[in-house]
Amino acid sequence: MVSLRDALAAAVDHHQAGRLDRAEALYLSILRAVPDQPDALHLLGVLDGQSGRQAAARRRLRLAVAVAPQDGDFLSDLALTLRAAGEADRAAQGFARALRLDPDLAEAAYNLGNLWLERGDAAAAAGLYRHALARRARYPQAWNNIGTALRALGRTDEAADAFAQAIAQTPDAAEPRVNRAIALAELGRHAAAARLRRQAMALEPGNADALHTVAVRLLSEAGMDQPVVAGRALDGAKLARGLGWVRRALAVQPAHAAAGDALLGAALKLLQAGRADDGLVAAAARAAPQALRRDPRDTRAASLVAYHFYRRGRSDLGARWMRRIGQRFTPAERAADFELRLWSLIRADRGMLDRLPALDRLLPDFAPLEILAALPPGGAGRPVIAVACDDGYFQRFVGDLLASIAAVVPSTAGVAVHVHVVNPSAATLAALADWRARLPLGYSREVVDVSGWDAHRRATYYACIRFVRWSQLLDRLRRPLVHVDADCSLLTDLGGLADRLAGADVGLLRDGRGRGPTREITVCFAWFQPTDASRRFLSATAAFIADVWHRGEGAWMLDQAAPFCVLEAMGKRGIAPAVRWFDWTAFPWVRFIGDK
Repeated sequence: MVSLRDALAAAVDHHQAGRLDRAEALYLSILRAVPDQPDALHLLGVLDGQSGRQAAARRRLRLAVAVAPQDGDFLSDLALTLRAAGEADRAAQGFARALRLDPDLAEAAYNLGNLWLERGDAAAAAGLYRHALARRARYPQAWNNIGTALRALGRTDEAADAFAQAIAQTPDAAEPRVNRAIALAELGRHAAAARLRRQAMALEPGNADALHTVAVRLLSEAGMDQPVVAGRALDGAKLARGLGWVRRALAVQPAHAAAGDALLGAALKLLQAGRADDGLVAAAARAAPQALRRDPRDTRAASLVAYHFYRRGRSDLGARWMRRIGQRFTPAERAADFELRLWSLIRADRGMLDRLPALDRLLPDFAPLEILAALPPGGAGRPVIAVACDDGYFQRFVGDLLASIAAVVPSTAGVAVHVHVVNPSAATLAALADWRARLPLGYSREVVDVSGWDAHRRATYYACIRFVRWSQLLDRLRRPLVHVDADCSLLTDLGGLADRLAGADVGLLRDGRGRGPTREITVCFAWFQPTDASRRFLSATAAFIADVWHRGEGAWMLDQAAPFCVLEAMGKRGIAPAVRWFDWTAFPWVRFIGDK
C-alpha cells in the first residue's frame, strides 16, 4: 500500500513537471483520506491559484493556515492569493506575518516589497528587496525591482548596477535591459542605452516596455521634451518613428499606462500646435478610455476624445462629452482647468439659436455705447476699418495701426476708420482728435468699472465686447465693417480684398490645422458686409458673447468660440451666411503679431 508520504511526493513531482491534472487527483485522494493534511491543502491551494481558481485557492490556503498557523510558507502563499484578489492591505499583513515566522522567506520579502513599491514607498520597498537578496543572491526579479526602487529614490547609479545583476542572471529577459537603458540614459550614457534597447527589442519584439522606451527616447530626440511652439523645428523623421513605436506598444498591450500617457501627451501637444494629423488624434482618442479608467479626472485624455469628435465635424458631441467629464469637478476646478474651460464655451447644437436671447434684451447688462465723433459724411458703400481695445492697448499699438492705414490706403479710396475704446483716458481722447484731423475717423467709448476684475476677466471683456459694438455699428453705418486687432498693421489697401468679398456676406480667417473649435476662426480680422445675412450672423455672435457674459461664464477664447458656434448652428439649419474664407497663415493684407 502506498504511504501518504509517497503519495504526496508523487503529487509534488507531477505538480513540478506541469502535470497539474495528475497532481490534483493525488492531492484530492490524500485529502479524502486525511481531510486536514496541511501540505496537501497548501499545495492544492497553490495549484488552484495556478489554474485560475482564485476563490478555491483562498479557501484551501486558509484551511492550511488554520491547521498549521506557524508555517510561514502557507501564510506567504495565502497572501499572494489575497493580493491577486485586490486585498492589498490583508496581503501585506500576511507577508509581514510570514516574515516574522520565518525571516528566511525571500519570496515573502520580495512580494511585500512589491506592495510597498506600488504604494509609492520606494525606501521601504528597497529595504525588503535587500532582505530577500541577502537570503537568495540569485533572484533576478528582486534585483530588477530594487533597481526600480533605487531609481525612484534618485540613486540612478546604484539602480543601473542592480539592473545589470538582473541581466546577468536572466540574459534572455528584455525587461531588465529596458530598465537599465532608462537608467543609463538618465546618466547620459546614451550609446550604451541605445544598445540595450536594441537588445531588448531583439529578445522580445512584442515587449511593450521595450517599445515604449524606444518611443520615448525618439520623441525626446525629436524635440517633444520641449514646448512645441511656432518657429521651433521638430525632427519629423524621429517624431514619426517615435509615434509609431508608442502605437505599437499600445497594440501589444492596450492598458500599458506609460505608453498611453506618452501618446496622449504627444498628441495633445501636437494638436495645440497645429501639427497633429487625424490619424494621431484618432489613435489618442482610442487610448483615452484606458487613461480615464486609471484616472477619471484626466482632462487631457477626455479632451482628445472631444477633439476627435471635432475633427469628424461633431463639435456638439465633443462639448457634450466634456460637460459630462466636467461633472466630476467642482466649479472652481472646472474654471481652473484649461480644456474644461475651453470646451465649456462650445454650444454648437442645432437648437442653440432657439435658446439664445436677442441681443437687444442683453444690451442693458452692458455700459452704453457713446459715439464721441461720428464718421465724416460720404463714403457710402466703402469699408470702415473698425478697431476696439482698452486704453492701455490704444497707447501701445493703435498709433502704429493708424499710421499704417494712412500710409497704404489712398485718401481717395473712401475708406474710413472707427476706433472704440473702453475707459479711454484724456490722453487717448486727445490722440483720437489729432488722428481725426489726418484720417476720416470716428470714435466711441464705453465706461466700465473694472476695478474688481482680475486680469483674465478684463482681457476677456476687451476681446469680446468689440463684437457687441460692431453689431450695433453695422446697423447704424450700413457700410462694410472691417474688424482688425489693435496690434495689427495694414500692409496694403483694401481694394483687392473688397473684390474678393464680392458675393459673400462675411469674410473670416480660418486656421485649417484642426486645433479645435476655439481656434478654427481667428478673429484678428473679420469683414462684415451690410447684408441681412451678415447682420444676423454678427448679431447672433454678439448675443452669444453677451449671453455667456451675462451668465458669468465668460473665459478667454470666447471671442473665437462665439462665431464658430453660431456658424455651426446656422449651418445645421441652412441659414448660414455666405462666408469667404481666408488662410490666416497667408493673408497678405494685414500683418499680425504673434501666433494666434
